[in-house]
Amino acid sequence: MANGTIAFDTLSTSGQISGTAVSVDADYLAYGAGKVWWSIITDGSGFHGSFNTTSLTDNGTGDYTITFNNDMANDNYSFPVGTVNTTANDVSIVNSRQTGLMQQKTITANSGSVVDSQPCCTIAGELA
Repeated sequence: MANGTIAFDTLSTSGQISGTAVSVDADYLAYGAGKVWWSIITDGSGFHGSFNTTSLTDNGTGDYTITFNNDMANDNYSFPVGTVNTTANDVSIVNSRQTGLMQQKTITANSGSVVDSQPCCTIAGELA
C-alpha cells in the first residue's frame, strides 16, 4: 500500500455528528490546536498524559523541566498553566520558556514556598 498526501483547505462533516454539516478551515487546525500538552504526576515521576513531549526532569520539589519532541518556532508561544490544587491554594508558574522546553514550578500562594502538586499546561503557537 502506498502512502500519499491529502491536500485540502476545508474539512467538513457529513452532518451526522450534530445533524448539521460542520466545516473548519485547515489553517485553524494547523495554528489553533494545542501543539504540546502535559499533566504531571504529583511526585514528578512521570506524566499522567502528554503530547509532543520527549522527557520530564524533576529538578526538585515542585520544579520540573519538560522537553518537547518537536520545537516551537520561537519562544513567544501561549502557555496557559494550571495545577490540581492539593492544598486549595497552589499555583503554577513558568520559570523559563524556550523553543524546545519549558520549566514549570508549583508554589503555595500564601507563603510562596515550592510544593509538589500536579502541574499541567497546554501550549499554543507555531511549530518550527
